[in-house]
Amino acid sequence: MKGPFYTKALYPRHCLKPVWYRELRQSRRHGRHRGSVAVEAALILPALLMIAAVATGGWRMSEVKADAQSSAQVAARAASVASSVGEGIAVGQRVGLAELSGTRCSKPAITVDASDLARPVGSSGMTSAQVRCTVRLSDLLIPGMPGVVHVESMAHSTLDSHRERYS
Repeated sequence: MKGPFYTKALYPRHCLKPVWYRELRQSRRHGRHRGSVAVEAALILPALLMIAAVATGGWRMSEVKADAQSSAQVAARAASVASSVGEGIAVGQRVGLAELSGTRCSKPAITVDASDLARPVGSSGMTSAQVRCTVRLSDLLIPGMPGVVHVESMAHSTLDSHRERYS
């Protein structure tokens, strides 16, 4: 059956042995493309996983930066409505930490400056709050990305110049 003119057209299907015809059909169908899907998946899948991990890291960073900024604004505002310096610092830190609870911000440190509350009534001033915390990225397993990133935010709030204050 083998010869220089051996083709499917010269030997119709009913003349060939069923097994030989099946092998001929499979070899032409798959040819040199056998295993190409596995190779493509092996090349593309790690790249897709890396892109997803980098996107997750970026999302996590932006979320913690927004949480830290919100906490700093709330702490500064809470300190500005206090009636004394000590109360302003205590209230600002307590409210700032409460704002950060339940977020990905680990090891938060809140510094409140309420020294302008000691000024006499009628004078203007402001309070400020600074929030520092860290973001863990080590669980994403991205080569070249740091395991921990430090985030820092600051906010200011003006004092009501005619509000009663205590020393």
